[in-house]
Amino acid sequence: MERTLFVFEGEKRERQYFQSIKNAFFSEEGSHVLVSFNNDIYELYKELASDEDLDPFEVIRELNPVVRCQEELSRLRRDQIGQIYLFFDMEPCDEQYSDEKLIKMLELFNNETEHGKLFISYPMVEALRDIDDHAEYLTRTAALSDCYGKFYKRWSAERGGKAYQNASKIDRTLWQGLVSANVKKANFIVGGEFSSMPVLDSLPIAKNQLEFYLSNGEVAVLSAFPIFLADYYGQKIYEI
Repeated sequence: MERTLFVFEGEKRERQYFQSIKNAFFSEEGSHVLVSFNNDIYELYKELASDEDLDPFEVIRELNPVVRCQEELSRLRRDQIGQIYLFFDMEPCDEQYSDEKLIKMLELFNNETEHGKLFISYPMVEALRDIDDHAEYLTRTAALSDCYGKFYKRWSAERGGKAYQNASKIDRTLWQGLVSANVKKANFIVGGEFSSMPVLDSLPIAKNQLEFYLSNGEVAVLSAFPIFLADYYGQKIYEI
């Protein structure tokens, strides 16, 4: 059976949200492998960018510091992995972050059947719960000074709606609403219109975040998971 590998930056919240996605949308048991990378994406990028012939699956396995994940990966053969999707945070306050690295990573990780396809949360995974009123969310931003890990984690919980705080309670209908809102917002970031057309390329999102938001000391809040669902399934997943 061909499997799809989903790689997350963190150990807890990302896996909880994706387990919710699996429950709502994925029916093929055993075909989706969830792995917490527990390492900096910049390390993964550094290795793969230095040698185009390196296999991303092998590098992910080598760099993963968590024994449990290493054991999970060791049971898989490379020919069993058909697609790789990566989910990481922009986290502009990270000491390793730079605008140039963000763009280069999205250029490298742009195909799920090659190096993997990267989806970025702006400013971090907690963007998924930093939403209450969907119309207001379309223009919701976070000041760069508020994008430090502990502060944004607390702040996003305080100003986000209760429906999105517990991953296990986000059902299919709530996910569809999240996808619709994030797709409209992504299209606004890219083209200036709140369009429902699918966003298939993460690079213009990043470039416009840098040009129109970071240059003004803020980040347009956007979650990677709804954008992934729109990319994976197309418009049918959020036309409700």
